[in-house]
Amino acid sequence: MGSRIMHYCISARLAKELKIDDDQFFLGGIAPDVNKNMKTPKTISHFVRTNNEEQIFADYLGFHEKYLRYMREPFYLGYFYHLISDVIWVEEIYYKKIKWLPQPDKKEAQLKYYRDFWRLNGKLIDYYSIEYRPMEVKSIEIEEIDYRYLPEIIKDLENDFAMKDEAKEQELEILEFEEVIDILERTVKECVEISMKT
Repeated sequence: MGSRIMHYCISARLAKELKIDDDQFFLGGIAPDVNKNMKTPKTISHFVRTNNEEQIFADYLGFHEKYLRYMREPFYLGYFYHLISDVIWVEEIYYKKIKWLPQPDKKEAQLKYYRDFWRLNGKLIDYYSIEYRPMEVKSIEIEEIDYRYLPEIIKDLENDFAMKDEAKEQELEILEFEEVIDILERTVKECVEISMKT
């Protein structure tokens, strides 16, 4: 549910924590969002399930179980962490700020939310001192996505970096920078902890 740049920042932090130096890890970290390029439902690429309270969530453990034999490979690890990141983001940000708003307030909040993603790109790139690293697309055995669309999401990420200064000086409307950093850092910590248990 976070932006490409948020996921890229998380991947960069995790790569440092886990001593992973592989572009496939970074590509896996943004890969679930290729559904937008494929024009397919997010529910498929993000292993979305519904819990007992009728709330939807990304079933990262389901992904882990299905692709267990590949889970030592950087791409699959990056994908796994993306799904964990989305669960945390939805619970801590989306549900608290947007999900339960009445219409038309909800629609307006969503517009502000996505504008904030755009404004946050440059702020996060600067804060984490991250740089774009080229990523090679390889054949991937994940039936929920089509790896042939990955060059398109890579191009989208390149554009995020190329245009990072376009809106970074603008004020945020619904998100708070410190809050976003706190969630990203907590996500990194929880991803590492989950990895140790799986």
